[in-house]
Amino acid sequence: MDESKKEIYRRLTDKYNSKTFMYIEYPHKSFWREDFNENDFKKGLESLGGENKGGPLLLYVHIPFCPQRCFYCTCHTSVSNDHEKIKKYLKFLYKEMDLFQNFFDKKRITPNFTEIHLGGGSPTHLNIEEFDSLIKRIHSFVDIGKLGEFSIEIDPRYTDRERMFYYWSKGINRISFGVQDFDPQVQKAINRIQPPEMIEDLINPDIRRLFKKGVNFDIICGLPNQTPKSIKKTFEKILDMSPDRVCFNYLDYAPKFFRHQEFMIDGKNGRPTKLPDNYERKILFTTGLETLTEGGYLRTGYDHFAKPEDEIAKAMLEGRMRWNALGVTAGRYSNVIGIGPHSASTVGNYYSQNVYGVENYQEIVEKDTIPSFRGHRLDKDDLIRREVIQTIRNFFFLNYEKIERKYDINFKRYFKKEISFLEKFVEDGLLKKTDKSIGVTDLGKDFVLFICKTFDAYIEN
Repeated sequence: MDESKKEIYRRLTDKYNSKTFMYIEYPHKSFWREDFNENDFKKGLESLGGENKGGPLLLYVHIPFCPQRCFYCTCHTSVSNDHEKIKKYLKFLYKEMDLFQNFFDKKRITPNFTEIHLGGGSPTHLNIEEFDSLIKRIHSFVDIGKLGEFSIEIDPRYTDRERMFYYWSKGINRISFGVQDFDPQVQKAINRIQPPEMIEDLINPDIRRLFKKGVNFDIICGLPNQTPKSIKKTFEKILDMSPDRVCFNYLDYAPKFFRHQEFMIDGKNGRPTKLPDNYERKILFTTGLETLTEGGYLRTGYDHFAKPEDEIAKAMLEGRMRWNALGVTAGRYSNVIGIGPHSASTVGNYYSQNVYGVENYQEIVEKDTIPSFRGHRLDKDDLIRREVIQTIRNFFFLNYEKIERKYDINFKRYFKKEISFLEKFVEDGLLKKTDKSIGVTDLGKDFVLFICKTFDAYIEN
C-alpha cells in the first residue's frame, strides 16, 4: 500500500472510530430480551410446522471444552482434560436434543436438517468413545446420510492423520482450522503454537480428497506482534496451502468479559505491551486482503474469501449468499438450531440464545427446560432492516426496488433520515448513490460496517 493510501486510511480510521457491530444478527444480541424464555422460543419452533415447514435447517452442536486456553478466544469454553466431566456434559447435550425431539413429535413437525456444524471449544477434544457416542445420538435425531454438509472445527495440535480418516468415516465432509496466524512470535503471544507443517500434514492430498465440501482457514487480524510484513508471510503461506475458504476477521478484545485476553499484553515472557490500534489493524487487514485477492481468491462479503470455483463464490455472484454466526453460507438454509451452552438459534422470526456456562446449562436442562436465557422476536421493521444491513454487508450493493417489492414499502420515504446520513460516506468516497441504489466503493468496503450502522434502529448514529 502506497503512502497516500495509508494517509487516507489514517484519516478515515480517526473519523470512523465509534462502536459498531459485526451484524451476525440484527438486532445485536445486546438488545435481546432477557425475559425471553423457552415458551417464547417454542413459538418460533412452531413455525417449522407452518410457514417454514420443510425449510432447510442447520444443527449447531457446541462442545465447550478445550485442552488449553488460547488467549485471544472469546468463546465461552472450559479448559478441562477431565473426560468424566466431558462425558457428563454429553449426557445433558443429548437431553437437550431430546427436548427438541419431544417438542417436534408432539407438534408433528419433521425438521428438515440439511447441515450440521460441530463447533466449540474444541470438538476434536472428544476421544473416540465420546465422539462415537455423539455421532450415534445425532444420527437418531438427524439422518446424517442425507446431509448436504457436515463440518467440524479441527484443532491441529491435538489431531493426527488417523483421526482425520476417522472423522471422514463418520460422515464429515468439511473441515475448518483455527489457524489465526503462522508467525511464531504471534503464536507465542496468543498461546497457540502450531507450525504450518502441523496443518499441512492434516491436509495432504490423501486426506484432503476425503472432505469433498472443502477446507476452511480462520485468521484473526489485530493480534499482538502482527506486522504488515508478518501478516503478508502468513497469507503467502495460506496461498501455498490453498484452502477453499478463508475467514479473516478482527480480534474482539473484551478483557472485561474474557480476562485471559490480558495475558496477550501483559509484557511478560516477551509478549508485547499493546495491541495494534485501529489504523494498524486496517493496514494489516488490507495487506492480507490484497495478498489473497492477488492470489486468485474472491472477496465474499466483508471478511470472507473463497476460491472462484467454491460454492460460496458462486452463491455470492448469484445473490444467494447468506451470513450468520458460522460465517458466510451458500444460502441453502436460513434457520439454525443451536444446542449446548452459549449456542444461538434463528428460527422463523425468532432469535434465542442458550445460557452461558456448563454448570448453569446442565442445571436448567435437568429441569426438562430448553436453556434459553435471552431472545428476540423480529417485527416487520427488524426484518426490513436486517435484510438491508446484510445485503450491504454481503454484496456491497443495495437495490431499493428489491426491498420495496418484498416488503411493500417506498424505500426513500421509509429510510428518509438514513439516506440523508449516507451523504458523509459519499463525500468520503466510501459510497455511491443513485435514485434506486447504493453501492459501496472499494475503499468503502473496509468501512462498510459503519454504513450498515446507519440503518440500525437500536443505536444512535
